[in-house]
Amino acid sequence: MTAIGRSAHAPDRRRAKAGDELWLIGPIGEAGAGLAIARGAPGPDRLRAAYRRPQPLLAEGRVLAPHAHAMADVSDGLLIDAARIATASGLALAIDLDAVPRSTDLIAFAGNDRAARLAAMTAGDDYALILAADPASADAIAATGATRIGRFESGAGLSLHDAGGAIPLPARLGYQHGNP
Repeated sequence: MTAIGRSAHAPDRRRAKAGDELWLIGPIGEAGAGLAIARGAPGPDRLRAAYRRPQPLLAEGRVLAPHAHAMADVSDGLLIDAARIATASGLALAIDLDAVPRSTDLIAFAGNDRAARLAAMTAGDDYALILAADPASADAIAATGATRIGRFESGAGLSLHDAGGAIPLPARLGYQHGNP
């Protein structure tokens, strides 16, 4: 099923500004791990439930929307959905891989190396929220439990880094509709 609509209260993805920070609230990678578990991999029921019964963050979205220049859910994967905001806004985006939180269940299931972190960021169906917001809103946004994970700048493209430096983009940023 697909639902299409508009909200006067939800910022769309075209209005991020250079200097905005990218924030994330909600789990990343759990639904992707849950799909693997649903297909037979041994793992915790909580991750399988994350895939089978996603929980949209409606209350969090209502609280965060007034602070956001742009906002989107993470349904196709964090990297691809964040890149869509950057592209729609005509900006470059740098994401700090080390800043992206993952649950202890996910880390126990998938590991904590760079490949596991990238896999979590390209998995879909998490329905976390990402938003672009002015750094002046940082305290209010952080109070919701959101985590700052990147920054928008003038230019174009997506870049990743961690404590070890620049990271090449994976071949697949996330789910792309219409591709087999």
